[in-house]
Amino acid sequence: MTLSLRTRTVAALLFAAAFSLSATAQSPAPNTTEWENETLKLRLFYPSDLVKIDVTKIAHIPPVGIFSVSDPKLTEATHCLRPVLLLNLPQSGTPPTPAVSASILLAELDVDCLTPEQQNKATNLLADMAEIVNKPPGMESIVQPATYTIGWQKVHMAASQLGTTPSALFTMGISTNWNNHLLVWYFGSNSIDMLNRITKTTVRFGRDQAAPLYPLTIGNATP
Repeated sequence: MTLSLRTRTVAALLFAAAFSLSATAQSPAPNTTEWENETLKLRLFYPSDLVKIDVTKIAHIPPVGIFSVSDPKLTEATHCLRPVLLLNLPQSGTPPTPAVSASILLAELDVDCLTPEQQNKATNLLADMAEIVNKPPGMESIVQPATYTIGWQKVHMAASQLGTTPSALFTMGISTNWNNHLLVWYFGSNSIDMLNRITKTTVRFGRDQAAPLYPLTIGNATP
């Protein structure tokens, strides 16, 4: 059986449209850098002024100083995080103006490293891994921990603040179970505006459209 000319034309147009949408989804926005991990089937588009750091040089996980958690279960789980990607903003600024700092860490929770009890509750542990940013002494939640979706992907989110400006530290944790990988993003900055900027890093799960990791503005950020 042969297809009619009209049917072939419609099929060609649909294919062209699908190809165009796919190409659009993969194109990075201006001033962003693309990062892709084939094993995870994951793609990020992060601000280009952030610099990728060799994760093999990370002495401990996570590298930002907010994880002095007294809860032994969370401490043990944090020990089981494996770095996948670390991005830092090169330091700039001169006294008395403090340099703006920013970091993004993507890590995977190594299930084999967990205790048998934790392995049975590994998926539930994801929410705890995001909310760990609220646990260290002095940290105060600045947004209600929430669960939302990025496309079809369910994620957990929490954000906190330590101290006050200009010496404040703002952090956010986002976790998800993607393609049988338990992933956690940690964001840190001494500027609420910068935190809001880096949390707009877009992610593409598999063939889904790229979308911001956290689409809203939090705190007293500049409009």
